[in-house]
Amino acid sequence: MFLRFNVIGIGDYIGKCVYDEAEDALIVENEIVLDFKKKYVEYLKYTKFMINTINGREWISFQFIPQNYESLKRKFAIITAYNPKDMIYNEFTNFLRLTELESVIKAFNYEYYLSIGELFDYDEKSFIIYDIEKNEAVNLAKKFDQYSIFYNDGENISIIECESKKEILKYNFLKHFK
Repeated sequence: MFLRFNVIGIGDYIGKCVYDEAEDALIVENEIVLDFKKKYVEYLKYTKFMINTINGREWISFQFIPQNYESLKRKFAIITAYNPKDMIYNEFTNFLRLTELESVIKAFNYEYYLSIGELFDYDEKSFIIYDIEKNEAVNLAKKFDQYSIFYNDGENISIIECESKKEILKYNFLKHFK
């Protein structure tokens, strides 16, 4: 099985994340960036998500739009409970938080699947939640102290900052299917 993508030319998937509990550092094109948060928005465009659907697995990001338009027609949010605002939690604590998020999603009867978000060499488990409104998704992520979510409204993919509800990044993908 091969995955096919449309490259939309925002950037190449390059770099390596180096995480330690004292300080975040990011190495990109041989540049060491010690203050990751200052360049956070710039690096968000490199985040990609493996989404599991009833039709299989696909990658979605600001670089890769799935070939199958059907997987983008429905609204969805990708939300994690891992590593809330400025904190790096251990794997067990993150597992407990993700389990709690899953319980909340189930209680609202949303259709959801496991997802994995990647930024360079770092990954976090999350959930893709279908047919959730943007405000509901942001409010849910805020309950788990998340900085941002990935959202698809059926025409645009975006990264939304939870506190301000501002779209940090936004891309209209419809032109790839005309």
